[in-house]
Amino acid sequence: MRLTRRTPPSRAVRRSHALAEAGVLLVLALAVTLAACSGDSSDRSAGPDDPSTSEGAGATDAPAPPVETEAAMGRVTGQLPQEKRSKVRDQVAHAVDAWFDAAYVGGDYPRDDFADAWPGFTTGAQAEAQGDKALMSNQDIGADIAGVEATARKVTVDVLAVKGKPSGATARFVLKFRTVGDVQRKVEVRGRLFLTPEADGWHIFGYDVTKGRWA
Repeated sequence: MRLTRRTPPSRAVRRSHALAEAGVLLVLALAVTLAACSGDSSDRSAGPDDPSTSEGAGATDAPAPPVETEAAMGRVTGQLPQEKRSKVRDQVAHAVDAWFDAAYVGGDYPRDDFADAWPGFTTGAQAEAQGDKALMSNQDIGADIAGVEATARKVTVDVLAVKGKPSGATARFVLKFRTVGDVQRKVEVRGRLFLTPEADGWHIFGYDVTKGRWA
């Protein structure tokens, strides 16, 4: 089964105070459209232990290290100095990472409380996500699993710049993870998050997300 939910950009933008100017909104809509035309790879490297290595033979298998998020810069619409691009990429990826951990791969399992699964979401986006708990978190399986292991975390950041400053961003992402316990699944969450910069960091005000199983 695959779940999909899109927050209409017009509704999401109305909740964003930072994108109130009409000209900025038009450019943001263009940036989002351009981002939709781009894709990123969701291939995962299994990375098993190599039995041919001299130290690995007969040794006790160590737990696999946590998968780190691969963050990349995508399209930039408008003028944004090169030195600012990596900072925007890292800040947006950090906001996406916080959601990955709170909603899917972090915390203790089993559990059925995902009230704090959307850090960094605006009030309106949190309300939307609350209504999409089975999609925007592990609410649907959290009580039946014993743990989660992330196998891929990728974020590509498309940025809208106005007068040399970042005014909006689209994060195209892929998250893959395995669950253990009574429910054993390989789950993929992918899509786009729409973000706006605020004084305390980047906030997610809309989303276009699909969640399903992968082979």
